[in-house]
Amino acid sequence: MAGEFGAYIARKRIEKDVKLKPIAEKLGVSVTYLSDIIKGRRNPPDKEGLDALAVSLDLDENERNEMFDLAGRERSQVSPDLPEYIMDENIPSARVALRRAKNGGLGDDFWQEVNQIIDKRNGGN
Repeated sequence: MAGEFGAYIARKRIEKDVKLKPIAEKLGVSVTYLSDIIKGRRNPPDKEGLDALAVSLDLDENERNEMFDLAGRERSQVSPDLPEYIMDENIPSARVALRRAKNGGLGDDFWQEVNQIIDKRNGGN
């Protein structure tokens, strides 16, 4: 998985014709530092940096979500946009459900069903 995040950012930069310097400025880092991230020499930025990257690259929701997932995997962590929701003290059932699914060995087919339920609750969105 190492390097997939940087390859993704490099690909999006080319697709969207965005130079390194404006992205680095938006992130508040040097061009060299950003280049090191893209080359897989440094970890992906934190959530705020990822948000800035998404804006700089004009990523749509699906592209942004993919970027967050790649950043999380590269860091061997949960996608950076999810911990706040998962740990929200007002929804402890989210953590219970995740643990039960993990302990029960439930796979992607289960989560596809969960997504269908969510879609129905959200009016098909």
